Amino acid sequence: MGGFTFDWHYLSHIIPGLLDGLRVTVEIALTCIALSLLVGYVGATVIFFDVPVVRRFVEGYVAVIRNTPMLVQLFFFYFGLPEIGIRTDALSSGVIVLSIWSGAYQIENLRGAVQNLPKPLLENIRALGIRPASAYLSIIAPVATRTVLPAMMNTAVSTTKNSALLTAIGVPELTYVAMDNIAFSSRAMENFFALFVGYVTVVLCMSAVSTVIESRLGRGFKR
Repeated sequence: MGGFTFDWHYLSHIIPGLLDGLRVTVEIALTCIALSLLVGYVGATVIFFDVPVVRRFVEGYVAVIRNTPMLVQLFFFYFGLPEIGIRTDALSSGVIVLSIWSGAYQIENLRGAVQNLPKPLLENIRALGIRPASAYLSIIAPVATRTVLPAMMNTAVSTTKNSALLTAIGVPELTYVAMDNIAFSSRAMENFFALFVGYVTVVLCMSAVSTVIESRLGRGFKR
């Protein structure tokens, strides 16, 4: 039996297609991260102000999403909802489901941060007579964001990595392209090596951005 040989020539041949897949992955990730942050802030605000009925809906949504696998949610949305007449293409379905999944975790990140703010801060806000809405927008939410930024970035990274699950419904992101290459060529090692490098590169870039953001948000807190 001959030994395995890593084919660098084959890898160079498939790089253009993999880069297209990586571009789709990054676009999906950025879109879903932005939408999930929107969901997170809206949901955390609803919980903070204890909006009647809506708060129960938000809490129920978070509980359902956090207690079911994302792949099941994806299949339910893409394959199940068409049974009742709700149809979307694979890419739209993937973005919606991934944003909903990530949004639930961002809500929990922000809710926990707001609830754990120092009591003296909240007491000072009340003593100054600042309106609740103004206090939340100008003080509570920004301070909570700074304290929970690492957790929010972890969720963003998980969102990026979970975009690989969209290959199950045919979204042509990085993992889909690699698996398609393997099906045609049976060259798994080169494709999985490319996947490894691609995802590590994206995540390291996100970590660098997170470090910069944390540094800038922390300037006002340095002594």
